[in-house]
Amino acid sequence: MRKVLIAGKTKKICESISELLTDSGNPDSSDSERVGLPQSGFITVCVTDGIHARCADAKSFDVIIISTPLEDEFGLDLAAELHGKSDAGLIVITKGELAEEIQNKLKFTGAFVIGRPTSRASLLQAVRFAGIAGENVKRLTEEKNKLERQIEDMKVINRAKACLMQYLNLTEEQAHRHLQKQAMELGKTRRKAAEDILLTYDANP
Repeated sequence: MRKVLIAGKTKKICESISELLTDSGNPDSSDSERVGLPQSGFITVCVTDGIHARCADAKSFDVIIISTPLEDEFGLDLAAELHGKSDAGLIVITKGELAEEIQNKLKFTGAFVIGRPTSRASLLQAVRFAGIAGENVKRLTEEKNKLERQIEDMKVINRAKACLMQYLNLTEEQAHRHLQKQAMELGKTRRKAAEDILLTYDANP
């Protein structure tokens, strides 16, 4: 199940897009099957303007659809803002003659731009690709955050080892074993054991 946020000029527009994503929009399941999506594969949440879209928890959605223009703005600023707040795949629906221009302006967001009029099959395909893109971005973000945590952990651990070498006159290898032993005996991570050592020997842990 994908959770989809839809922003449009009116509630009716939002609901019409929502219907295209669900079985109620078309009793024929062939479009869903053709793009590899199950029927009733979406949980949609509709809003009607940029203000309400900005108030939504963008991080909780898998895909964000913006049908331009909105009631209070065109929608490109909203697309850029939500892109910065969320790893969700982004789809922008606009007039057919504006699609290429909008695509160029939103290139940095990785948004999928669809020109009106659009079919159910085209929208489902775009949602599928946007969802995959969002999952890839989320995975890369998680890997980046994990790497940053590991780097920060090593900085703290190396500082703790330096303290042990300075205050207990240990070699680097001895300090390393001492820290590992502390972590194992106390059932702590090496980072937490290192922080405890810094609290003991360093005024600035």
